[in-house]
Amino acid sequence: MEPKRLRNILILLFIVLVFLFGGWYVYDYVSRKDEDKDDVEEVTTPLQKEQDNRNFEKQPAIEILGKLADSGVLDKGNNKPFRNSGKDKAFDPGMEIPKQEKTDKIPRKVEGMHKVREGENFSLVTGIYWKDIFLWPELYIHNSMASDDPDLIYPDEIITIYNRLGLGDTFSSRELSEILDAYIQVYKVYKKLGKEKNNSVWSLLWCASRYDHDFLERYKDQIDPEDIKMARKYIAEQGYLD
Repeated sequence: MEPKRLRNILILLFIVLVFLFGGWYVYDYVSRKDEDKDDVEEVTTPLQKEQDNRNFEKQPAIEILGKLADSGVLDKGNNKPFRNSGKDKAFDPGMEIPKQEKTDKIPRKVEGMHKVREGENFSLVTGIYWKDIFLWPELYIHNSMASDDPDLIYPDEIITIYNRLGLGDTFSSRELSEILDAYIQVYKVYKKLGKEKNNSVWSLLWCASRYDHDFLERYKDQIDPEDIKMARKYIAEQGYLD
């Protein structure tokens, strides 16, 4: 076969492959767009499904840490002491964290919507979008859900995803203050639900202490002494979740 003819054949084959790959890429892109569109279509009212979905309770944080770590949502390698913003100084658990006034909140913006699927919970959703399952109270307080129980969300409910606070494991003192205030808000919600939520309460306080080792002392005026005692027991036996 003549070299010139062979070259022409190879060029033709290359052009055919480029068209095939391009067609596949366009088809895949359009398919993904359609799936994303379906995710935000009109949702069945969660209250209409309440009778059929009573079993979709979120496990307390202490029970799901291992599963999330194994699945890759929780990056084990990222569990290191937090740093404040500035010049990458190590976050000092004893640093003074000012409590935020309601009129001095950090501006937030909506980054997307998430339609809840069977078996999901706020920890899982926060791990997916914010890469930190322990920030879930901060996402929870910015959403209004059908159930009063933070551990209970229904399939097809819509969670509004806002920009997260901090970058990786770096937080300013103002951001840490808002995160800890969110934990206190969720703590008060749990307390209204009664003693059956005690495990969730103690796990919540334990998780909050990873952001500030003096959290229990700083907020002792808002936390039941018995809950502080149990949270400190968790810390003594398991350590901080750093």
